[in-house]
Amino acid sequence: MKKLKEETLRKDTTVAKVQFDKEWFYSVKDVADYLGEDLTGVEYIQLPVVIDGITYTMKCAAWDDILRVVQKEPLEDFRTSVLFNRNAKGKK
Repeated sequence: MKKLKEETLRKDTTVAKVQFDKEWFYSVKDVADYLGEDLTGVEYIQLPVVIDGITYTMKCAAWDDILRVVQKEPLEDFRTSVLFNRNAKGKK
């Protein structure tokens, strides 16, 4: 996964974005393509985004909503921990 910074994402022309109510919203599909990750759990809203003079309605998410899905869960690597593997071997 690429390091994700909002400033970099805002400057990237491959990611569709729109400013709505003083907050930036990014196309969920474009950010998923940019990161190479599945972002199906992101909370989004439908917003009009203008690309090359044509208005498209896209699923867009705020920066905080994207980060919530991208960040790892605290116990996500628990299955690979030494203690878990040792206990699993002892039960077989």
